[in-house]
Amino acid sequence: MFRTAASPILAAVGDAGGATGSAPDGESPVVSVDSVTADGCRIESTVSYSDDLRPFFDESPFYAEYGVDVSDLPESILTIPVLAQVCPVAWAAGADVRVPVADRRFLDSLETVGNALCAMYPFMQGGRVTAERAPEWDDVVSGRSETAPDEDEAAPTGTGAVSGTEPADGAGMLFTGGVDSLATYVRHRGEDPTLITIQGWVVGVDEPERWRRMRARTESFADRFGVDARFVRSNMLEFLDTAMLDARYQTHHDGAWYSAVGCGLGLLGLCAPLAVADGMGELYVAASVWEGMEPPPVVDGWDGRAMPWGTHPDIDDEVAWADSTGVHDLFELERQERIEVVADYARTHDPDLPVYSCSASEAAENCGRCEKCIRTALGLALVGLDPSDHGFDVGRESFEHAVERFEAGAWLNDQHAPYHWQTFQERLPADADLPMAGSDAFVRWLRGADFESMAGRPARDRLVRTVARHTPYPVYERVSPLYGSVRERLR
Repeated sequence: MFRTAASPILAAVGDAGGATGSAPDGESPVVSVDSVTADGCRIESTVSYSDDLRPFFDESPFYAEYGVDVSDLPESILTIPVLAQVCPVAWAAGADVRVPVADRRFLDSLETVGNALCAMYPFMQGGRVTAERAPEWDDVVSGRSETAPDEDEAAPTGTGAVSGTEPADGAGMLFTGGVDSLATYVRHRGEDPTLITIQGWVVGVDEPERWRRMRARTESFADRFGVDARFVRSNMLEFLDTAMLDARYQTHHDGAWYSAVGCGLGLLGLCAPLAVADGMGELYVAASVWEGMEPPPVVDGWDGRAMPWGTHPDIDDEVAWADSTGVHDLFELERQERIEVVADYARTHDPDLPVYSCSASEAAENCGRCEKCIRTALGLALVGLDPSDHGFDVGRESFEHAVERFEAGAWLNDQHAPYHWQTFQERLPADADLPMAGSDAFVRWLRGADFESMAGRPARDRLVRTVARHTPYPVYERVSPLYGSVRERLR
């Protein structure tokens, strides 16, 4: 058996085969990357899978679009984005993954990353990732091994033997304009990192107006900092049926599937062709959690350095391909310490530096009413900045709204959510004098608030997820209106 308790993920080179129908008794289900094509700036991949895995995938092909031409890149690089999306799903279900060709360094990193995820989440069953060919990048560049030895195809031609690639001496970073990504920029600004913003993650592929504003925002930051900006568009959250993944697995992790399990590998892998085309040797990912952040009760059996999360140094620092490596940044700093990094930069370099942290579904700017807007504005005020100088219109009505939402439990659905506000309670000075109307009353309420007792999902959400998790897929298929309504409810 290829899986063991010590090493549930194995990556290998051999016959990748195909995957259709149900897995025979005793054999693992399979996800197979059947084709990967590139046309200009767009990559498209078709995937097939065993029937057991049908609930977790949409019927559409996976695609990714970049602001640069990637059509001359070798197939071993073009397969990385889709592999990065399907592997965590396969590992959760105990399925194998098969692909015709994969970059050797990325294939090796999948084994390390997969074992890290399995250590974080005992519900993950592991699996084998098999490529028919896995060329070393130096051999690909020289034209020695992009094709199999017995094939008559000509090797790629161009600079080296791969056209369109640059020396990997630059840096890139995933960027939203929020506290974490701004702090990462501040720490690495001497490298002039390219800002990379992804449509399909924070902003959906079907939100053109919201995306227009977010893109303009990143371009404005790039001009402000004197660096380049790149943009990626992908349907990864439609290609994966994240609603069904949540329904099946959310009792075993905190937050949504892609954030809790898939985002580190998924977002870095998505950017691999861009990194190769633009010569980015390091790709920074700002941490979401931090060292010492305690796991919520839902996660049992992991004694790592922080709560399990999809982006984590045990994952991001191990993702690599060609001449590029992922770098997990800020892990040693709590969120308020990251705000202090941003605040120091604002005081010395950019007194009206905008900070965008809004989590409202329709907002491309800060709404001033959602949990993350209130939390970020309060954090800025506690380090001596006026939030109104940095894009936040937060006042008495905002704080009254916040108290109502907290006491209704609406802002505490994730089990780690109370942690942020409990940290505030520990940091509040005795004489807090904040520059926002209504903040005094809110601070008094905050000092005595019991977030643990207020936390918890609405009963309706728990019921829907329980039904979805325990209903076999064939029943969903027969009762499609119910299946559709459950999916939409979970989305």
